[in-house]
Amino acid sequence: MTDCYESRDGRLRLFRGDSRRLDPIATGSVAVIVTSPPYWIHGRGRSSAERYARDLAVGFGREWRRVLAPDGDLWLVIGDRHDGAEWLGMDALLTRWLRRSGWRLQSKGFWAQTRSRERWDNRVNYLLRFRREGRAVRPRATTLCWMLPLPRSHPDSLWDAIPEPVVRTLLEVSKRRGPVLDPFAGAGTVGRVAARQGREWIGVERDPRMAQVAARRLRLRRPRRS
Repeated sequence: MTDCYESRDGRLRLFRGDSRRLDPIATGSVAVIVTSPPYWIHGRGRSSAERYARDLAVGFGREWRRVLAPDGDLWLVIGDRHDGAEWLGMDALLTRWLRRSGWRLQSKGFWAQTRSRERWDNRVNYLLRFRREGRAVRPRATTLCWMLPLPRSHPDSLWDAIPEPVVRTLLEVSKRRGPVLDPFAGAGTVGRVAARQGREWIGVERDPRMAQVAARRLRLRRPRRS
């Protein structure tokens, strides 16, 4: 990871780079990961979707497992897709690959986009809560179902992939205090919600333009060189 932005108090940090390498983040230092990976839109058919799920679970998941505390939560907001022939079930594909990597699915919810021209199949987003193998959580009665429009809260961003009410609930459900990580930070919505809850946040964004958008939204600056 190259460029770094941070808040004045150092509680919000944004790195630009590939989140398959999270070298600046100490092992076991993250309390919860909340992220929405880029949607699967390239290629067609189940084999292409399988590769997408495998790359997320293996290519990125190895570092998620390293930096997350043993009792921390991994929340993935994953969009489902219809490839023209069938509904692919991206949540099931990703869950299967994560299980092979030692994760356990603890709970599941969804939010569906309203006011969208997409077919219904492509408007469903699953909220998947994972923990490391052998550490189960007791289910709670918290509502994890929403019908909300796709946010567009910043003029320079394409959209913010997760509505703020959804992020707020996911963080509240995850009781462990400590830093929040978003390895696909986008426009920084998870960081905004984390800051309002008084939590530390670490974001990683590969696209330099989107990293600048997130830095402006969160009022981050480059640290001074000593």
